[in-house]
Formats: sequence, structure tokens, C-alpha cells
Amino acid sequence: MIRAITTAYRPILAGAAFLTVAALVVLALRGLRHDYSLESFVSSDDPAYATFRAAMDEFTSNEIALIAVQSDDAMSESSLAVVDGVVREVKKLRSVEQVLAVTEIPSMMRRLLGNRIKSHPLVSGSLLSRDGKTAAIIMQMIGEGEAAPARKATVERLREIVADACTRHPEMRIILAGPYVTRIDMYEYVDRDLVRFSVAAFALLALTLWFVFQRLRPALYAVGCGIAALCWVLGIAAILQLTVSMIVQMVVILVVVLTVANAVHLAVAGEETSHGHYFTDRGHLAGATLRRILAPCTVAIVTTAVGFASIMISKITPFRVFGLLMVCGLLFGLAITLSSVPLVFPRGRRVSAPGTDRLRAGLVGIARWSLAHPLGVGAAFAAVVLVAAAGLWTVRMESDFIRSFRADSEVRTSYEFIESNLTPVGTMEVIIRTIDGGDIVSPKYVKAARALTESVVADHEPIRGAMSLADLISIDGVRLPTSGIELSARMAVASRLFGEERWSRILRHFVNEDRSAMRIDLRAAEGYDVHEKLRVAKEIETKAAEVFGESCTVTVTGLYYVYAKLTESLIRDQYRSFALTVPAVFIVMALFMRSARIAAVAMVPNLLPVLVTLGAMGWLDIPLNTTSVLMLSVTLGIAVDDTVHYLWRCRREFEACQNYNEAIVRTHATVGRACAFTTIVIAGGFSILVLSQFLPTAYFGALVGFTLLWALATDLLLLPVLIRRFEVFGREGRAGAR
Repeated sequence: MIRAITTAYRPILAGAAFLTVAALVVLALRGLRHDYSLESFVSSDDPAYATFRAAMDEFTSNEIALIAVQSDDAMSESSLAVVDGVVREVKKLRSVEQVLAVTEIPSMMRRLLGNRIKSHPLVSGSLLSRDGKTAAIIMQMIGEGEAAPARKATVERLREIVADACTRHPEMRIILAGPYVTRIDMYEYVDRDLVRFSVAAFALLALTLWFVFQRLRPALYAVGCGIAALCWVLGIAAILQLTVSMIVQMVVILVVVLTVANAVHLAVAGEETSHGHYFTDRGHLAGATLRRILAPCTVAIVTTAVGFASIMISKITPFRVFGLLMVCGLLFGLAITLSSVPLVFPRGRRVSAPGTDRLRAGLVGIARWSLAHPLGVGAAFAAVVLVAAAGLWTVRMESDFIRSFRADSEVRTSYEFIESNLTPVGTMEVIIRTIDGGDIVSPKYVKAARALTESVVADHEPIRGAMSLADLISIDGVRLPTSGIELSARMAVASRLFGEERWSRILRHFVNEDRSAMRIDLRAAEGYDVHEKLRVAKEIETKAAEVFGESCTVTVTGLYYVYAKLTESLIRDQYRSFALTVPAVFIVMALFMRSARIAAVAMVPNLLPVLVTLGAMGWLDIPLNTTSVLMLSVTLGIAVDDTVHYLWRCRREFEACQNYNEAIVRTHATVGRACAFTTIVIAGGFSILVLSQFLPTAYFGALVGFTLLWALATDLLLLPVLIRRFEVFGREGRAGAR
């Protein structure tokens, strides 16, 4: 392969350029596939999601969008006119299955109830705030199965309706919220960040590389390789029509940054190769460089690819796609960086020697200090581990999508307004089904539904509201029906008041078509740990089984519950992924270094930074969520790269001088410099993500950068001590690895 690169690099580069252009053409013609449905984010065979979909098909959809109208008096004629106008507009949308609002309550019923309507269970806190100033328009959406463009167009139209109402009625506060809208907001934030931060990341990379090399050619070589690899991987995504919603931003940043980091190692090695040589032939210099560094560069990419490949064990579709695209991107990046090494060297003149700089002198000083104070280095890192371990136990898991947005964002302020003035929009549903398929619309089960909702709201803090068939047929001051005849009569009156068609749609929200199952709708607040959410769901399921007895089965579902199960499943998968990555990286390292002892020592400075980061998350109350959990396998795969290069060079230096101290000092002065450069490049590339309005992305960028800085510290301080203490390359004065 080296011979092919050194003798035929021009046609190889021409082919690479052609493939890059072809990938851009495919990307322009086919585009990337986006999907904003919940289904695109979960496994199709996920039990929790399957139960949720079945409930939506059996009853009406419970995916909600909500418009709130706040004024001095929500029941005044002017306020009701505004609500009615908005209701008329949203009813025109094909994605809206049903609209609930105070104006949809029959006028006769409003007159009969008068002010008592404000305290009705289906109105108070749901359609009308308890202070009487905010009216809600609840839209039950078609939900899953709706095409991504249609879903996005619906949200855009809802925003237009709200904006128009705000313009015409500036004296009122009118806002749009709800899970249906929030999911689109989440994707839009990520897409918007992709455009802004991709440009910023490229600019930051270019400046960093210029600072590192002080020459244009290696900087252009590194950035060019990163862009080519990115074009290829996005072209693959376009050809295969892989869904890239929520992951495209991380793929773009990671592919470019990691390819550039590998190119930095090659460029620095090229500088060292050219030092003291008078050859002006690019092929000769490239060949000499590749013979020195091909093996560690390849193994570094393989270990990183192992970290990303392990993510593919997840059942979460976007994460499997993410792992696949990253493995492809890394391999593409390796191919383009190796095949274009000749571009590092200017044609027709000698490359100037890198010389001795302050960084090299500083790295040599670090090496000598760590070797002179091994106990101090060991004690310092042991103390860090103990502090991190203490913080590790406080790390919490979070499935609250609203907390994914910054506190001052419109999405979060709108949601908090809804939650403080009305009931939360998070839905947990209890499905009660008769075992024999008998009629569940009976006084016995209606009474049980009322008992369950009262108990759940009283006993579980996250549950702020509940609605059931009992609330639908309640009359203020009148007891629930005690006989089948009384129940049928009350439902018949309601049907006359609402109209048969509207009543049928309302009833279908609580009772399925053959009347064998009942749905109880619980409104749950966010801000609770995943384990707390699932504990509450389990207790509610147990309580429901107790209240309804052995004649019924009980199932808990709803978006609130599904999101919690999704987060728990994802984090469990990533722990499994990390558990697979560790032995896989160890095996690759052992084969590469031909020594299990060296591989074992190498794992210490790469596992420690991950532990420190998790501990820091606990101390800083940064939760594990669907994005930050990726940091585990990703950072281990990335951090081990510098260790691979360090150990490879250190063994060669030791074989040459047979002295550990001298070998380590030389390694710090050469590869240590490249490790520092790549850490600066990678951490700098990720640091731009901390400005994201989408907090999981910001946390991911900050955590990866923090972990890699710790990895560099362990490589430069702790690894030399371990190498010297355990004499991993053999005893001094005798060649060969042990």
C-alpha cells in the first residue's frame, strides 16, 4: 500500500476528488432523510412503544398540541371570541384529530352550569386555569404515522395562527406548546445549530491548525481530508436514505474533527521525517513517513471505530445509524489522510525543520518532573479518582425533553407557563381492560376510575391532574350513577347536548369502540429523575390493579412513560456498549503491541478520564440523557488514540536507547507534541458545541472536551510513571517486549 501511495498518489488523489464531487452531487439531488416522529427514535419492537401505539389506535390519539390564551377574564365575551376564532382555524388542519376548548362546550350546558363550569373536572386546570385568566385550546393530533413534512408543516401553520392572533390582540398573551410542537422545536434547534456550528467549527479548526503548524500546507491538508471524509459519509447517508434526524450534527463535527486529528499526527510525523533530509521528492518523504506511522495511525482509527461500532448494539434507531455512519466516516478519513500524505510536503524545495519550540521544552519538563515524582503523581490521580467516585453515585438519568432547552428559550418558558397556569401536558395513561371482554362502561368501573384518580393525584407528586370517564359524566353536586339505567340516561343526555358525532369522539378518548377497555388520562409534571418516573408508574399500575380487581388487566403507557422507558433503555444499552468497548479496545491494543501487559497499562489512563467525567457530572448535577450518555464509548475510543501513538513511539525509543527515562523524554518531545496538538484540535472542535441552544448537544461538546483534556493529562503524567514502574517494554539494558 505504501508503494502505491508513493508512486501513484496523483491518480489516487484525482479519484478521491471525483468521489468527493460525486458525493456532493448525490447529497444535493437526494438530500438527507429526516423523520420527526417518535417511531424514528425507538425500536419498532420496543414493548413500551408497541403498547403506546396500540393505545393510540384503540382510543383517540393522545399526542397533544396546546394553545393558551391569557387575559384578565378568560370567560369574557372578548376572550371567548378570540378562543373561538383560533379554534376555527386549527380545525382546518388535517393533522388535528379533535379540539377541546371551553367554546366547544355546548352553549346550553354553559348556561346551565354557569360559574360552576369553572370547577368541572374536565375544565378546571385543563381548559381553564384555576384563576380564570387562561383558556386552553387542546388539540389532539393524528400523531404517529404522520409524514415528517406534514408534521413540520402543521407546526409551522400553528405558529402562523398564534402569531396572527397575537398581532390582532396585543393585549392578550397567546402561546403555543405541547409535546407535538416540542419535538419539532427540538429537531429545528439541532438543524439550526448544525448550520451555525459547522461553519464555526471549520473556522476554529483552521485557526487552530494554523496556530499549530504556522504553515498553510499542513493546515489545508488536514481540513481538506476532514471535508472529503464528511462528504463521503453524508453521500452514503443520502444514497441509503438513512434517517439522520438528531444525529447529523454530531456526525458532521465528529467525522471532521477525528479525521483532522489523524491528519495532524501524519503532518507532525512528516515534519519529523523531513528534518535533516534533503530529499525534495514527495513520494520518498511520504513513504518514509508512512513506514514510521502507518501502524499506529491505523490502530488508532480501529480502536476509535470499535468505540462507535459498540453503539450499534442499541435498539434505538438513530443511535445504530450514528454508529454506522461514524465507522464509515472514520474509515473514509483514514483512507483519505493516508493516500494524500504527499500533499504535506511542498514540491521542489526542502521542508524546514520544526526546530525546538516552547511546547517541546515544556513537554520535556513535564516528562522529567513526572518521572522524578512518581509517588506524587500517583497520589494526585488517586485523590482525583476518589473524588470522582463520590460524585459518580449522584449521577441521575433524565428524560425531560423540556430541560433540553435553555431556561430563557421560548420553548421552555412557554411550557413552564402552561405547567404553572394549567395542568402539565405530559401524559401517562392507564388502560383498564375487562378480562372476559365485557362492558367496562358500568357504575362499578366508573366508581373505581374516580377512586383511582383521586388516590393517584393525592399520593404521587408528579401527577398533577387526572381525567376519566367518571369526570366526563360528572355533574357538580350530584353523585355518580349507581345503576346501569342511571348511567345510560346520563350519557344519553350528554350525547344530546354535545351532538352525537362530537360526543362519540369525546367518549372514544376514554372508552374503546367495543367498550371492553377504559383509558384514564393522567397529567404528569416534568423535572423528575427517570427512576422516579418509572417508580411512580409501577405504583400506579399496582394501585389500579388493586382498585379494579381481578376481573381487569392494567397497563400503563403514554408519552411521559414511553420517554422514561426510552431513556432508561438507551442508557442501559450505552453501559452495555461501554462494557463491550473496554475489552475490545484491550484486545486491539494487546494485538497491536503484542503484549497484554502493555495493553493493561494502557487502559488505566483511558478509563480514568471517563470516570472523572462521570464524577464531575454528578458533582455539577449534569444528567445523563439521550445525548450525553454517548460520551462513554465515544471518548474511550477517541482518548485511546493518543495512547496508541505514545506507546508505539516510546517502545521504539526504548529499543534504541534501552533506558526508560530517556525513551519517555524523547517520546514527550516528539509524539507528546502531536498528542497535545490533536487534543487541542479535538477539544477545540467540540468546544463550539457548548454554545448550542439545545443543552444535550452543549453538554456533549463540553464533556467530550473535558474528558479528552484529562486523557492528555493522564498520557503525559500518569502513563510515563506506569511505563517506568512496570517496565512494560522489558528490563533496561535488554531489548524486546515482555
